[in-house]
Amino acid sequence: MTIDKKFVLRYFLQVLLSIVFLVSGWLKLSPIEPFELTLVDTGIIPWSLAPYTARLLIALEVFIGLALLFNTKHTRFFLKCGLYLTLFFCIYLLLLWWFRGNDINCGCFGTQFSMTPIESLLKNALLIIAVMGALRLSVPTKRNFKWVYLFGGLVIIVMPFILNPPDGYFSSVDETNYPYELRTELIPDTIKMHIPFNIEKGEYLIAFLSITCPHCKVGAQKLSVADKKHELPRIHAFFIGDEDKMDEFQFESNSNLPYTMYHDQSFFKFTKGLLPTFLLIKDGQVLKRWSGSEFSYDEISRISSYIDE
Repeated sequence: MTIDKKFVLRYFLQVLLSIVFLVSGWLKLSPIEPFELTLVDTGIIPWSLAPYTARLLIALEVFIGLALLFNTKHTRFFLKCGLYLTLFFCIYLLLLWWFRGNDINCGCFGTQFSMTPIESLLKNALLIIAVMGALRLSVPTKRNFKWVYLFGGLVIIVMPFILNPPDGYFSSVDETNYPYELRTELIPDTIKMHIPFNIEKGEYLIAFLSITCPHCKVGAQKLSVADKKHELPRIHAFFIGDEDKMDEFQFESNSNLPYTMYHDQSFFKFTKGLLPTFLLIKDGQVLKRWSGSEFSYDEISRISSYIDE
């Protein structure tokens, strides 16, 4: 019995690619928020779509990874899908490098294995070489797993939403029924110690903002102007991003809000992927929540009435 060296090399490349896609997808799933954030920071995906896009990309990685373990008539198709997905991530990495620099974790292997954008681009270059080699060596067979792929694909698509659902899918807190309790237990003690007041007492308005988000700059300016024209409760902002760029944010937004940097994934538990987000709070109870353009001038003028209700 002779060994087909061409088949062995081709299948070795397929298994290698499969392992990379499977490990990458699995490690990005938990925690998934850093991956969502980097997608937004590149400008590819808006805030509102990031939780869903991130899970669909993970599902696609896992599906391609599993499909490459089988040698069927569809192997070339899945190799091409792996190639196109890798090229997409190359564009993502280039944008991330441009907007955030090279001294960050790109999130390609989650938070467990940190890689800079340049390191991940080099890894992707090796993957592209492996895919091209497998495509040159691949020979279609008559085995057809069409229905297995169809059923398996549907299962894999929904799995990221079940294993790590976007916050709010199965939340026991009804955030449409005011007032509701502010989930202060989600805020790490390392962040609480930098908040200059007791967040469970008194009246205040919290803004959740990103230093790189243009809509947040508008929201910060709107809040600063409103604070001069209305008798608003105490204002405090929670920021994510690079604090070194805070001066640029304040200059472009014409604002100077008191703030605390929020370097923790629980930030997204409060914003649910929508920025800017504003919470009106009284004695640990959320009286009103606004996201994006909902925080209108008319709503701002009604803040005192929400407190008195």
